[in-house]
Amino acid sequence: MSRPFRPLAWSIPAGTWSGTRVTCSVWLLLVAAVLCLQLGDAVTGLLASSVLLVSVLFHEMAHVWVARVTGGWGDEILAWPLGGLLAPQPALTRRAQLSTALAGPAVNALMCVLSGITVYRAGVMEQAINPLTAWPALNTGSGLEMARSVMILVFTINWTMLVVNLIPVHPFDGGRVLEWQLSEWLVEETAADLQLRLGALLGVLGFASGLLWDNPGWHGTWLVALGAFVLVWNLEEMSMRRSVEDLESALLEYELGFENDGEDFSEIIDSDQGLLDRWRERREETRLQEEVDRQRETERRVDGLLQKVHRVGFDGLDEEEKRQLRQASREYRDRPARPEETV
Repeated sequence: MSRPFRPLAWSIPAGTWSGTRVTCSVWLLLVAAVLCLQLGDAVTGLLASSVLLVSVLFHEMAHVWVARVTGGWGDEILAWPLGGLLAPQPALTRRAQLSTALAGPAVNALMCVLSGITVYRAGVMEQAINPLTAWPALNTGSGLEMARSVMILVFTINWTMLVVNLIPVHPFDGGRVLEWQLSEWLVEETAADLQLRLGALLGVLGFASGLLWDNPGWHGTWLVALGAFVLVWNLEEMSMRRSVEDLESALLEYELGFENDGEDFSEIIDSDQGLLDRWRERREETRLQEEVDRQRETERRVDGLLQKVHRVGFDGLDEEEKRQLRQASREYRDRPARPEETV
């Protein structure tokens, strides 16, 4: 994930917990501001934001813990308002994948069970269980009312996280489960592409639904935000996967081209070696021919000098002719014996 170029993944470091780097999305700040506006006061809004952050961290730590227990790994958490954007890597078994994906929603379900009694007794279960209704009435006055309000927030937020994370689109846990299931029936690339297209379609439907039916009595604003997030995320993933495929294709073409170039280069080297051998042969032939011509020229010259000696005597030769005759004599004595001269 290239975070500088993906605004949805911008985050703030929050330290390392049990060997896992934890970062918090900057969008949590925007969600906190919206909660303060919707809940009517800053105290209740900040309280809801704190419950949301803790719930998200528990959700993500459950993913990491189960992934490690089942033989996988997870070394980083990016806490986003509805879960995490950096999924741990489970072991390559069906059980490990399903266990890791469902660990987060299981924690949300457990927190709903623990807080559900208080919500039921407060008589706000119907409002709390419907994510599209207005927030239940909260009172942060006395200690008891504050504790009850916290339990209502815990139930409402964790129930919403549970429902949203079971939606079968990326980047939610239900989307991972569906993609793994599709991979059982289809080619992995086809399953991933189909999953992203489904996510983009549901994102458009959610965004449009929130715009068309939004009213002050329910959370249409959150539906618009959720649809926009799902749409943008899946479009980004589609773009990134295509970029990776294009890069892999380019690298493959480069490697194949390099191999072909290597073969062509080897052929060129072999061809050059053949040319080099022929050049050496020609050069040797030329050298031998030049030597033969030189010997013939020397013999012709010696024959002329010997004829002159025969006519006028050795003293009749000038110094240059005497030098040439002596040099020819030395060359004749030093040259290797020819086969026909060997006895």
